[in-house]
Amino acid sequence: MSSITEVKRRRVAGNNGVYEELYKEELKEKKLYDFHELPEWQQDNDKILTGYIRETKSVMKCVRSLFIWNNESVNIYTHLVSAISYFLLMVGITDLLVVPHFPTSTFTDYSIINFYLLGAFGCLMCSSCFHTFKQHSGPHSDAWSKVDYMGIIVLITCSLISLLYYGFFDHKGYFHFFTVLTMVLATACTVCVLSDKFNQKDFRPLRAGFFIAFGLSGVFPVATGAVKFGIQGVIQRIQLKYLGLEAVFYIAGALIYGFRIPETMYPGMFDFWGHSHQIFHVLVVVASFLHLKAVMGSYNFKHSRLNGVGLSALHTAY
Repeated sequence: MSSITEVKRRRVAGNNGVYEELYKEELKEKKLYDFHELPEWQQDNDKILTGYIRETKSVMKCVRSLFIWNNESVNIYTHLVSAISYFLLMVGITDLLVVPHFPTSTFTDYSIINFYLLGAFGCLMCSSCFHTFKQHSGPHSDAWSKVDYMGIIVLITCSLISLLYYGFFDHKGYFHFFTVLTMVLATACTVCVLSDKFNQKDFRPLRAGFFIAFGLSGVFPVATGAVKFGIQGVIQRIQLKYLGLEAVFYIAGALIYGFRIPETMYPGMFDFWGHSHQIFHVLVVVASFLHLKAVMGSYNFKHSRLNGVGLSALHTAY
């Protein structure tokens, strides 16, 4: 009797082994996977139920996934297309077609505008690469996420410095002080970003808050400008209306990303279109464009509204 039982057990075990092998083969053949089919390191947002590219362990497979519509496609292409657009602006279109030339225009003016475009390009390209290659493996995902965060720091830094230049073009002492302060904050952010603990899932709201705080450090030079030049002066110098809208889009995007709205309320409904990370990406692109509008407006104000009289003296004033 015991021998019959043992035979049955072996048969069941053998069948289980066959089923397991068949399941593994089925997984290999699939292009998109459900959340529960992912390895643990890939299971980040349990409110997005399907549409995943499973761990590839291959750079080429990651690249080929660009041609498979999945739940990262919107994230990838919103920032990839925008990054390419900013790159084209940076390498010549801006200087030739977008930036008006004034007798008082300087090489520094063009450099500052391109400095911002470089930051926007770097941030968006880093983001696009992260979402393309993060499914390679756990270590690759961690490394690319740090690259992604570094891109955000670069964009914030370039955004702040570009407007500090135009806000205090005639008071270089203030420009230098706030630029150094921005670089110190950027360095502090970099140290945190490169920490493995900062990259853990539980720190998602903290990461969002950290970048919001860095971005809002721009309030201090704005307040200084309001005291120095008056509210109207600040509005004209740094195009405050665009900056206000930019802040709204960035903060809204960070909050939506941090609290995973709307997929938390409707799991599975926004897997391919409209989940929090995608909304965040779109809002970042809009905000970056608003900042470019602000920089261009500040450039135009500096050279057209101030008549150019005495500007050479103002450039060296403190």
